[in-house]
Amino acid sequence: MISPGLHAVLDAVSATGLIISSAAASPRLAVRGPLGAIGAGIAVYSLGTQYGDRPHAARPIRMHEHRLLYAAQGAACLALARKVKDPWAQALLRGYGAFSLAAAALSSPPGPAGVEVPMGAVAADRQLGPDLAYLRCGIVNVVFLGAAGAPDRRWLLVDAGLAGSAGAIRAAARARFGASRPAAILLTHGHFDHVGVLELLAREWDAPVYAHPNEHPYLTGQRSYPPAAPEVGGGTMAELSWLFPRKPIDVSDRLRSLPADGSLPGTDQWRWIATPGHSPGHVSLWNDSARALVAGDAVVTTQQESVLAALFPQGKLQGPPAEFTLDWKAAGASVRRLAALAPEVLVTSHGPALHGAALSGALQELASGFVSRGLPNCSRYLRDTPWLLGTNLKHWSGGPPPLFSKSAVAVHFRCCTSRGTPTYPAPDRQQ
Repeated sequence: MISPGLHAVLDAVSATGLIISSAAASPRLAVRGPLGAIGAGIAVYSLGTQYGDRPHAARPIRMHEHRLLYAAQGAACLALARKVKDPWAQALLRGYGAFSLAAAALSSPPGPAGVEVPMGAVAADRQLGPDLAYLRCGIVNVVFLGAAGAPDRRWLLVDAGLAGSAGAIRAAARARFGASRPAAILLTHGHFDHVGVLELLAREWDAPVYAHPNEHPYLTGQRSYPPAAPEVGGGTMAELSWLFPRKPIDVSDRLRSLPADGSLPGTDQWRWIATPGHSPGHVSLWNDSARALVAGDAVVTTQQESVLAALFPQGKLQGPPAEFTLDWKAAGASVRRLAALAPEVLVTSHGPALHGAALSGALQELASGFVSRGLPNCSRYLRDTPWLLGTNLKHWSGGPPPLFSKSAVAVHFRCCTSRGTPTYPAPDRQQ
């Protein structure tokens, strides 16, 4: 990873080099003006970039925004190289374009560490039991609860994927259940990649939509989700998360609250569990007799902050996707709650399903070491969290978190054990 200090030096060298190259180039070269403009642009936005840790009123550009500008200038140089005929100018533009893209990628901070799982723990089949199967729709999974061939209104769809995935979900449902319609569509939460075709499918199947009451404002048009946290690092998916939709949808005419007793419509085997943190009303689903868990985004099995890992999931146990997680203390408590179930089958909303003896151990490892393995190094939703006041996340890569101010000591020791590892309160009862 390129440190912010080194990045500042590279910016200064780049701006100077481009401006000098522009001045030294032949006036007949059409690229002379663009080279100078790119160099001047780098100088301007570099002077406005906050390279250090402390906020600076005169430098409003944050490092994650700076990295996007760097990547954009790299892409612009490569595009410009295709239009010029001079070999020297082509080589310069291609070289600097590649350098800019590489610098943008290498200066991104690492995402949450997660827990590696053996290849044998990754389930090859998407049919995971008599009443559990899932379908991958791009970067997200949807889940079918119910035995193959279940009669009308005796199966459930969990989440509704990305926009444009209705055809794939319909086809999979038809192949598994024939013409039967679901008893309901259950939502683990209401982020854009879980409600993409919710309105369409609910209308076609005339099905109610069930979600936790704390999620209802985002499903009735009342409230948008808070902004994403692209500064969490881990890859381009996180860097671009500020572009993703966060406005609410409105399915108020079909929306129902999940039953307070934990039951689910259309099934006697599955129950819902409150797992907030990633979103206020996030829930997971549990089948005790099958030891099967549908976790939603409470835990995932790929590094969702990375585009490559999102498109080509590798089977690595992670906490919730960091760029959209709002309450990290609640998220840690939810992971502990799921680990206590000791599941033998795990389906998450992102990444492949896991099964077998290694699953429970990996989930316990993630839960017990959530601060070092589940948290990002930086997030706007960590900065003002009292239970982490003693943790300088920007420079911490694991181990007992250091204290960064004397004033934080008292709070830190109230929240930590004598070894300095934060302990989470017992999860609240299902609500």
